[in-house]
Amino acid sequence: MHELNHPYETSANPNIWLKKSKNWFKKSKDLILTDPQELHGSNYVTEEVTQASTVTATAINVSNTIDGVSIFPLLLYSCKDMGLLGFIFALALALAMTKFTNGMGKAVATRKPGNRIWSACATVPMLAMNVLMSGTSLVAPELSLNQSHLAELRAKELVAEQEIKVNDVQPDLRAVKDAEAKCKEFQEKAATYPEGSTARNDYFIKANGLYQEQNRDWKSVLAQEGQAKVPFCPLAKLLTEDAFKVSQVAKADWEKQKAQIVRSASYAAGVKQIMPALYEQNFDANGQLISGTEATRLAIQSTTSKLMTGNWNSLGFSLFFFATSVITSAGACALAIAHSYRQDIQMSFDESLQIELDEFLEDG
Repeated sequence: MHELNHPYETSANPNIWLKKSKNWFKKSKDLILTDPQELHGSNYVTEEVTQASTVTATAINVSNTIDGVSIFPLLLYSCKDMGLLGFIFALALALAMTKFTNGMGKAVATRKPGNRIWSACATVPMLAMNVLMSGTSLVAPELSLNQSHLAELRAKELVAEQEIKVNDVQPDLRAVKDAEAKCKEFQEKAATYPEGSTARNDYFIKANGLYQEQNRDWKSVLAQEGQAKVPFCPLAKLLTEDAFKVSQVAKADWEKQKAQIVRSASYAAGVKQIMPALYEQNFDANGQLISGTEATRLAIQSTTSKLMTGNWNSLGFSLFFFATSVITSAGACALAIAHSYRQDIQMSFDESLQIELDEFLEDG
């Protein structure tokens, strides 16, 4: 007769899954966050020591969690072009930076005889990482919550870049230079012969045409019969006019297009209508930037510009998040340093106290 497994012992039991989930969560938390028990020794543990360690660990964890949350969007958008691999990399890097900062905080807070230099050295990276990650907290909300503004900034850049390209367009003067060279060559050759000579007249005609044709409309001849029917000197002049006219027409057309973009509901909408190919290279179907690197650059640029121009009102949540990060980071750093100098904390690491206690118990 077969034994039946107890229904509550099967893998489908939700209580087992809940227990496993709790264990997984605890292991993950312990891997990243600082445990209060790690901030004091075991040789002298009082209620005050436990409370101080709990407060310090909480401050370190909260501060670095806020900083980790703030830097994650920056890393995510920077790695956006990598797809799923970029998300995994950004998450892993954000967790690693959080773990590193927590580790430095723990090293600073557990200063004791024998590791004071080690603890002092940890102070520098702890402060540096807190400053760096607090700085990113100012950019993260702009990057995460203000995508439409970043898209508008990029659209304005595209318009400016296009205008530079149009203004930099130079007329093609290669045919002009060839005609000018021939004009000069035949004029110089004509000058080497005496007046009235056949050779002088032949070279003069090649350069300028017949004498009675000096007022002829060579532009019509060029349009109807081609360059071969136009003498080289008037041809050079006509080709110069045509070459510069092409450049001027391109600039005039661009000015009309730019005016249409400016009159649009937004620069992004204008670029989409006037320059659809360029729009598709930079924006997705939702009107957001395709390149995460570009989005990150523009978020940093936008935030810096608002700070430099005193346009702090438009930063809104960014300033609040930044202030929260700075306050929690400063508090955590101060508490970690102060914690390391507490006499009772140093006593908790003092092995001589444990030796004295063991000797006392033995004598008793």
